[in-house]
Amino acid sequence: AYFRQGVALQYLGRHADALAAFASGLAQDPKSLQLLVGMVEAAMKSPMRESLEPTYQQLQKMKLDKSPFVVVSVIGQELLTASHHGASVVVLEAALKIGTCSLKLRGSVFSALSSAYWSLGNTEKSIGYMQQDLDVAKTLGDQTGECRAHGNLGSAFFSKGNYREALTNHRHQLVLAMKLKDREV
Repeated sequence: AYFRQGVALQYLGRHADALAAFASGLAQDPKSLQLLVGMVEAAMKSPMRESLEPTYQQLQKMKLDKSPFVVVSVIGQELLTASHHGASVVVLEAALKIGTCSLKLRGSVFSALSSAYWSLGNTEKSIGYMQQDLDVAKTLGDQTGECRAHGNLGSAFFSKGNYREALTNHRHQLVLAMKLKDREV
């Protein structure tokens, strides 16, 4: 059903919605080659082809073009870049349902979801994904990622008027930036 929905939406010119349908199907059945191929074909027939094709060629070289998590998360991030925020949320959350053992890749999806929800005006969901992104960065020992996540959280809490949390996160960001000798941050 998801495959047929994706094809129908694609023919209607609703490319972002078509990609969301394929991704939703893959979240239910990650081993479906039909859904994966359909999603890639739909992406390559969409207005995102120009920006997506070089990335997809790299995935082919690394033999990651058959990984549902990788393909779905890459397409989700492209949708986000193209300002299809609603569809990007559906696709990126489908990637999380598909799952991966790579913390770094999962962290990338958390970060993208926080941006998508922020753009949609859903601050609570955005903060939730920012915190998950921070947890992953800490687990990986990625101080640059921690610094970025603390900065995002500080800004988000500030926008909500939660100045204590904002200050705490910006202080953490400052300490990490000083450790990293990152004068720009």
